[in-house]
Amino acid sequence: MIFDLDQTVVDSRLLAPLRMGKNRNWNIVQKRIPEIQCYDGIIELITSLRQKGRKVAIVTSSPRKSYAEHVLVNFGINVDAIIGYHDSSKHKPHPDPLLKAAKLLNVNPVDILAIGDDPKDVIAAKAAEMYSGAALWGALNKRELLSSSPDFTFYNVEDIYRYIS
Repeated sequence: MIFDLDQTVVDSRLLAPLRMGKNRNWNIVQKRIPEIQCYDGIIELITSLRQKGRKVAIVTSSPRKSYAEHVLVNFGINVDAIIGYHDSSKHKPHPDPLLKAAKLLNVNPVDILAIGDDPKDVIAAKAAEMYSGAALWGALNKRELLSSSPDFTFYNVEDIYRYIS
């Protein structure tokens, strides 16, 4: 399973002004990571998936080293692979980051569910021939996300549990 990071695993809206545009400052962002929150049940879901032998990756449009790894460490989240912005030359909605994650996981893309909060996550998953899941709990524009025609719609983390059981 592949998860997007921001607005899927963590609610990072608080840090958005520091992460975007000309004024982005990753040093300040790192210091403020403890101020953001994980979505209810997501840590337990990822832990449960891995305990059951399922491989889990994070694919984010944010930098892996200066951001994503720090977020995961802060929340004690362990995954099998992390693909960040600098880990591929093409970015979501292009499928390359997701395909790179599939390769690192050693899982056939057609056997992967990729979950994200943004239409580019759905588009990338479909282009990678993966199942796509819409994480409505963090989506900033739910209508646009639903218009991207995800294979599955998840209103909360519990919906993912129902899907995988």
